[in-house]
Amino acid sequence: MLSLYQFPALYGLLMRLAYGPDYAARYALVAERIDGADDILEVCCGDLGLHRQLARRGLVRSYVGLEQSRAMLRRARRRGLDVRAFDARAGGALPTAGTVIMQASLYQFHDVADALLPRLWAAARRRLVIAEPVRNLAQSRVALVRWLGRALTQTPDRVHTFRYTEALLLALYRRCQIPVSRLDRTPGGREVVVCSLKAPSP
Repeated sequence: MLSLYQFPALYGLLMRLAYGPDYAARYALVAERIDGADDILEVCCGDLGLHRQLARRGLVRSYVGLEQSRAMLRRARRRGLDVRAFDARAGGALPTAGTVIMQASLYQFHDVADALLPRLWAAARRRLVIAEPVRNLAQSRVALVRWLGRALTQTPDRVHTFRYTEALLLALYRRCQIPVSRLDRTPGGREVVVCSLKAPSP
């Protein structure tokens, strides 16, 4: 199945167009939740748009990305970054990091999210940041726009019709008993950023 994830440059361009003014804001909100240079684990790191923003702000002490798309993996390795092949549906422990981030990907794993979100939380030593689209083209009432939104996020193995709302996302956190320390929304309301903090070790 053809997927935009096989074409990283085109994927990045179309995401800019789809998010509009919220494109830069979504990265800024994630960056604002990190209070200094930290060890970053980014799950489903894609075209590394977030890594670039965090690095520019001096927030990356070390970085590990996890990604399933072979094209995205090749792109990352050409840039000399530590990005590892990873299937979020598979079990097992994740690498630990001070800050664990997943941006705009949780909906693709909604059927296993009750198991995946606790694994992300367990991997975070200090904070977990989940940024998730809650208003997007895939939910449009216009059939053509809805088709385009789903085509943009289609992965090689499936078409993703499910999307979180803010209420559904918060319900997931409650079921998993993971604290919501702070919730922010992009100005256009397309994405919410949920930050969960762990208490300092005694």
